[in-house]
Amino acid sequence: MGEKAFGVLLACLLLPASAAAQEDHAGRFYTSGPSTGTFFALTYDDGPGATTGPLLELLSLRGAKATFFVNGRPSGKRLEALRRVCADGHLAANHTLSHKNYFKLAVDPDKDGILAGELGPTAEVIEKACGYRPYIMRMPNGYSRDWVKKVARAQGYALVNWTYGSDWTKLSDEEMLEGYLKALRPGAILLFHDGGGKVRQRTLRLTEAVLAEAEKRGLVPVTLDGLLGLPAPVKKKI
Repeated sequence: MGEKAFGVLLACLLLPASAAAQEDHAGRFYTSGPSTGTFFALTYDDGPGATTGPLLELLSLRGAKATFFVNGRPSGKRLEALRRVCADGHLAANHTLSHKNYFKLAVDPDKDGILAGELGPTAEVIEKACGYRPYIMRMPNGYSRDWVKKVARAQGYALVNWTYGSDWTKLSDEEMLEGYLKALRPGAILLFHDGGGKVRQRTLRLTEAVLAEAEKRGLVPVTLDGLLGLPAPVKKKI
């Protein structure tokens, strides 16, 4: 074994098991989980927002767990909603500070620094509200390039996009639901939105319909760490 390889192995052995597993997934990119078993994932972007509270009530009623990709620095009622997200057993993940358009920013020579600067403040507010530093992120608009994966790895994040999502489009409710139910299977990562400045009643209706169908099929909605085999977030010691 070479000196460098031995050093990497030693570092992993010295890390707590959960930290080592998180490090192993940093920079990796997922659009789905294992296609065997019964687990799938509900994910919600751009919150906390006006829909977060009613959505948490619905998830609680159904006994479902989900992952919330947080934007910005929530305050007031939205910070309380984020605290409840975690208190209810859901997972908070990073969706950057201001949801910039990285398709346009890709030509900026400082794009790496811009992205790192967008991840830091959101991670801090999640840690403040939930007691742990997030290590799962989703890029605005699902943007994915090799340079993003390098930044994610440097910052300790796994990148997660989705198998299917359409609740932001102009499709009818019927067309959207058809798409979600077609994609509903073991390993699926479904994208919805609970923020973005609107009361997203459509998201609530779609979520309820998906959960009803999942129950019929014997499918269980879990947080992304559970779906992807990642360790639970490590809570800071008080």
